[in-house]
Amino acid sequence: MLNEKDAKQIIKATVKSSIIEFAKKSVRKKAKFQILDLIIPKERKIRSVVGGLETSLGTTLWEPLAKALASKSGFTVIKSNLKSPTNMPSNLNNSLQTIIDDRKNQGGLYDATKSHEEIKRVCQSFIKTPVGSFTVAPRGRGVDIWLEKDGINYFFDTKTVQPNIGTFTSCMEQVLTWYAYYYSKNPTGTAVARIVFPYNPNPGKSFWDGAMGGGKPLEPDNEAWVENQFWDFCSGLEDTYELITSAFIELQKSGALERILDAIFRNGEINESTP
Repeated sequence: MLNEKDAKQIIKATVKSSIIEFAKKSVRKKAKFQILDLIIPKERKIRSVVGGLETSLGTTLWEPLAKALASKSGFTVIKSNLKSPTNMPSNLNNSLQTIIDDRKNQGGLYDATKSHEEIKRVCQSFIKTPVGSFTVAPRGRGVDIWLEKDGINYFFDTKTVQPNIGTFTSCMEQVLTWYAYYYSKNPTGTAVARIVFPYNPNPGKSFWDGAMGGGKPLEPDNEAWVENQFWDFCSGLEDTYELITSAFIELQKSGALERILDAIFRNGEINESTP
């Protein structure tokens, strides 16, 4: 199992390598000319890289960090992705849509737990009559992080920490769709699906108090985790997010990452001798 010292090292190494690789790929791309390139070319590169990093933190940083921590704390990281039925069986499709409509309209028939239970119940019919074929999940319905431990499959997707109401609705649909995909192929299996908000951007109040509409129809805890709910799960430690923030601060103070990034912005590559 992980201890705090080893976790901190994993965090720092993952953060450093993820940012460096993203920066290297970004500066290699041929950017469109902008007049400011004639005056502040380095600053323009930095702005482009930072902007791209901000919009891709999920795949660039949070996803590899979660997998790195989880792989050292007893989880198996599944490298494949969930597949969807080539043709969704009508009974499952009808039930899924009924649940989603009720949740969107706040009809009160289904909460997160009842939604999950009903989807799994419907899929029990596929024990005797298995679904014939499966294909790659549609765009936007894949799983970023798939972990397995003690026979339980865990599905996660990291999202922006400043979502709008439409995002919450889409996240709720995503969780329920994951359950439909999984149980249609594994009706006797066990799955846990969560949307992840990697940190709370609201000083002085909870993530959900600061969220538009309180995050509805996505249900806190049972369908979405915030900050240490997720990071402690991956690491098996307590206050893992605090380790993450302290790792960021230590990287900044050491200046090592900054020196490497400077070399990338100047030359497009890092010199192997760069400290």
